[in-house]
Amino acid sequence: MRLNLFILSGFLFLLLNAQSQTIIKGHVESNKKEIIPGVNIILQDSYDGTTTDLDGNFEFTTDETGAFILIASFIGYVEFSDTLDLQGETIELNIILKEAFNELNAVLITAGAFEASDEKKSVVFSSLDIVTTAGADGDIYGALETLPGVTSVGNDDGLYVRGGTGYETVTIIDGVPVQNPYYSTLPDIPSRGRFGPFLFKGTVFSTGGYSAEYGQALSSAVILNTFDMPEQSTSAISLSPIFASAFHTHKFKNTAIGAGINYTNLSFYDLLFKPRTYNNIESVEALSGNIFLRQKTSKNGILRLYGQFEGTDLGVSYPDIDSTEENIYDDVYLINRYNYFNLSYREIIAKKWTINVGGSLSFNKDSVTVGGTNFSSGNDAFNGKLSIANQINEKIRLRFGAETQSIGSIQYSGTFTYDAKQAYTGLFAESDIFITNDLAGRIGVRSEYDQGLDKYNLAPRISLAYKVGESGQISVAYGDFYQSPQAQYLYVGDNSLLTYEKATHYIANYQFITNDRTFRIEAYYKKYDDLISYSSITNQPGDIFNLNNKGYGYAQGFDIFYRDKKTIKNGDFWVSYSYIDSKRKFSYYPEEAQPDFVTNHILSVIYKQYFSKIRTQFGASYRFNAGFPYYDPNETGFMTQTSPIYNDISINASFLTQIAGNFTVIFASFNNVFGFDQIYGYQFSYQDPGVVFTDMPPLKQTVFIGMFISIVNQSKMDSKGLNF
Repeated sequence: MRLNLFILSGFLFLLLNAQSQTIIKGHVESNKKEIIPGVNIILQDSYDGTTTDLDGNFEFTTDETGAFILIASFIGYVEFSDTLDLQGETIELNIILKEAFNELNAVLITAGAFEASDEKKSVVFSSLDIVTTAGADGDIYGALETLPGVTSVGNDDGLYVRGGTGYETVTIIDGVPVQNPYYSTLPDIPSRGRFGPFLFKGTVFSTGGYSAEYGQALSSAVILNTFDMPEQSTSAISLSPIFASAFHTHKFKNTAIGAGINYTNLSFYDLLFKPRTYNNIESVEALSGNIFLRQKTSKNGILRLYGQFEGTDLGVSYPDIDSTEENIYDDVYLINRYNYFNLSYREIIAKKWTINVGGSLSFNKDSVTVGGTNFSSGNDAFNGKLSIANQINEKIRLRFGAETQSIGSIQYSGTFTYDAKQAYTGLFAESDIFITNDLAGRIGVRSEYDQGLDKYNLAPRISLAYKVGESGQISVAYGDFYQSPQAQYLYVGDNSLLTYEKATHYIANYQFITNDRTFRIEAYYKKYDDLISYSSITNQPGDIFNLNNKGYGYAQGFDIFYRDKKTIKNGDFWVSYSYIDSKRKFSYYPEEAQPDFVTNHILSVIYKQYFSKIRTQFGASYRFNAGFPYYDPNETGFMTQTSPIYNDISINASFLTQIAGNFTVIFASFNNVFGFDQIYGYQFSYQDPGVVFTDMPPLKQTVFIGMFISIVNQSKMDSKGLNF
C-alpha cells in the first residue's frame, strides 16, 4: 500500500512538474532578413537556454515560472531582450537583431573629397606621396594637380578645380583660412605653396561639396592639419646647389619647440639653364624662417603655435610687345615680405565634447617696380574660428561654431592710393547621422554676413552615402557655396552695388577601396550665378568699367581615379582622368565662353618603384591636357582658338643611405625630360595684333639634386619609416 502511494505520489509530482514546464521556441534573423545561426538564447538569472541552428531556429524547455527576461545576443548585433511570463504554456518568438554600429566598418561620406591621412581608412594620398611624386617638386599643390578634376595652369598661381579659377579654392590650416598661401610671383611665372608637406599630419582635398564648416570658396578646399606632439627630438639638414635649410625640434615631457631657417638663391642655376622666354636680371633669392610650439595642456588637450617669416626678391625682364621698336624689354622687380602666425587649442570636455579654437594673423606686402615706377600692394588679415563637436551617441555627431575674418587691403599706383576693407562673420551647424552601417548622411547649413557688402547669405549642404558590399559605396552631395568679391574689385565703385558670387554643386560618385587598391568615378554639375563681370574695351583683364554681378556659367564633367599598390611588387601607381565642359560669362568676357584656364581633357599617370637591394625609389609621371582656349583679335569670335596639347614626362629618384651614422636621403629630379613645348596661351599686342607673345614656362626643362640628413635616434629610422 505504501509502495503504491509512493508510486502514485511520484506520478503526481511528475505530472504537476510537466504541467509547469514552458517550451520557448522561435526564429532569429537580422534586420536585413538574413538568417543568423549560433545566436545565444538564455533566460537571465537561470541556467536555461540554447543557440540557434543553421536555419536560425531555436527551442528549449524551462522549469522556471513567473516573469523572466529572455536575452538573444550575437557578435556584431545589438543585444535583444524581452520579458516573458512563464506559465507552462508554449511561447513562440520571432526575434530580429539589429546590426550594431561599427565606426570602422561604417560607410564614409566621400563625395568630392580626397583624404591624405594615415589615420583614416579611406587613405588614397599621403604626405610622403607629395614629396616623391615626379614633377610635383615637393609642393602640396603640385602633387594635388595629379588628382582628377584639377587643371595645371603653369602661368599663374592657385589650384584650378573643375572649371573654377585659382581664387575659388581656399586653404585651411588647423581649421583657419590662410591668406596668400602661395609665394608671390610676377605675371606668367609659376608659383608654389609656402608651406611644406611634412608640417602636416593629414590633408583633405575637396573638389566640391565640402563641409558647412568652411566657406568663402566657390569650388574647392584644401584642409591641412598640423602635427601634435613629435615622437622625439630631432634635427634635419637639407642641401642642394640652390638652397640650404636646417631645422631642429626639441621635445620635453609635455612640451615641444622647434625652429628652422631656409635660404634659396638661383644664381648657380641661372649659370646652367638660361630662361628661354624671359631674361632674369636678378636671381631669385629668398630667406625664410619658422618656429613652432606644442604644449600639452591635459591628457587630451594641446596648444599649437606656428609662425613663418619670409622675404623674396625676384627680377624679370619681359619683352614689350606693344613697343614699336624691336627687342625692347621691361625690367620688373618684385620684393615680397610675408609673416604668418597660427595659434590653435583643442580640448576634450566631458568625454563627448570637443572644442577647437584657433586664430591666425598674416601680413603680406608686394612691391613691384616697372621701369622706375613703383606699384605696391598688400594685405593684413586676421581669422578667428570656434568649433564645438559633440558625439551625441554612436550614430549622431554634431558640429557647430562661428568664424570671423578681417582683411585690410591696400594698393599704391604712382601717386594714387586705393584701400579696401573686407570683414565677414560666419555661423555653421552640421550633423553626421549614421542611419545604419551602410547608410549615412551629413546635413549642414552655413550663414555669413559681409560688412562691406552689407548682405547675408544662407548655404544649405547635404551629403548621403550608401555602402555597397564590403569595400564599395555610392555617395551624392548637394550644396550652395558663396564667396565675397576679391579686393581688386572693391577698389572700384560702390561696394554696396555688389553681392556674393555663388556656385551650386551637384555630385555623385562610386568608389571601391581596399588596403592596396582604390577606384573612384565621380560625376558633377556646378552652376555659377552672380559672378563679377565688367565691360572692357580691350577684352583684357584690368580694363574695368561698369562693374556688376551679372556673370554666370557652368561646369560639368566626370573624374576617374585608380590607384594600385598590389599588382607590381614594391610598386605603386595611379591614373587619373578628367573630362570638363565649362563655359562662363564673367570678368572681362563679352560673351559666354570656355575660360582660358579650362582644358577639356586631363590625364595623369604616376608610377613609383622601390628597389630594396639598392635602397632606391624611382618615380615617373606623365601629364597631358588637350590645350587651352585663347582670344585671338585677328580671328572672329571670342576664345575660339586653342593652344597646342600639353605633354610632360618627368622622373625622379631617392637613394637611402647614412652619412656619419645619420639617416640620409639623396634625391634628384628631371622635369620635362623630352623637352616638350608647354604652351598655356598667347598674348597679342594691343598696338599691333600681329605681334604675339607665347605663354610658356621660363625654363623648358629643370634638373634638381639635393640631400636630406636627419639626425635622430638611428634605431627608429629606416626605409620602413619612410613607407617606401
